[in-house]
Amino acid sequence: MATPKAHRTGLPVAPTRYAELASTLVRDIVEGRRVVGSLLPTEHDLAEQHGVSRHTVRASLRMLQDLGYISRKKAVGTIVESAAPGAAYTQSFGTAEDLVRVAATEIRAIEAVRQVTLDRALARRLEAPVGGAWIQLSGLRVDALRGNTPVARADIYLDASLAGLVDAIQRQPHVMVSALIERECAIVMSEIRQVVTAVLIASPLAEQLGVAPGSAGLRLVRHYKDGFGRILEITDTIYPADRVSVAFQLKRGKAGSAG
Repeated sequence: MATPKAHRTGLPVAPTRYAELASTLVRDIVEGRRVVGSLLPTEHDLAEQHGVSRHTVRASLRMLQDLGYISRKKAVGTIVESAAPGAAYTQSFGTAEDLVRVAATEIRAIEAVRQVTLDRALARRLEAPVGGAWIQLSGLRVDALRGNTPVARADIYLDASLAGLVDAIQRQPHVMVSALIERECAIVMSEIRQVVTAVLIASPLAEQLGVAPGSAGLRLVRHYKDGFGRILEITDTIYPADRVSVAFQLKRGKAGSAG
């Protein structure tokens, strides 16, 4: 059996063709081979160049459009819009724009960085595979608009193959880690999974966050996945209950669809 090729991040390439093509196109945009304002080749030409079907090309372009790299206009074509778009996710704070605003006002204050291998207890806590190798960045989230007042406690787990991003993460505390992964490694991040649980905030964390021991809190665990479904980043964040709200919008599916 042939050995799968690897991204420059060291991650093996999965056989999902549309995600593989999307990552290739993102790399071309990020590295300047496709400049902002230029047109991408037609679906037909992309299919021929990469040896895939037009269906695969359309799925790849749809992913890039959702992420903000391109726009598609009738009678014009596919236009490169940005080499570093903002996050384009709908997530549980409300909208994609809310996610960007949170990242702009709450910045990271990293206190410690270490390599970890997930034992059974930590793997269960993070809902991640046992034995995985990660870089853990621990610290506070502080409000840049209020004199860096502590807002939450956060542990960020970065896939060990992305260890080269640690310096950039520390130098740019206002930029989302997932956005740095996309920009620096040309990897398409296509899914965020979030689990929210109620917790009681014990000492000494309560003192750090300026609340009474035993205060109610919310714990948010997020998995950031690429187009192949691989978890590249995990965040484990605890907020006092009065500093965060979680909203979901549900839409009724089409008649006859599974639900």
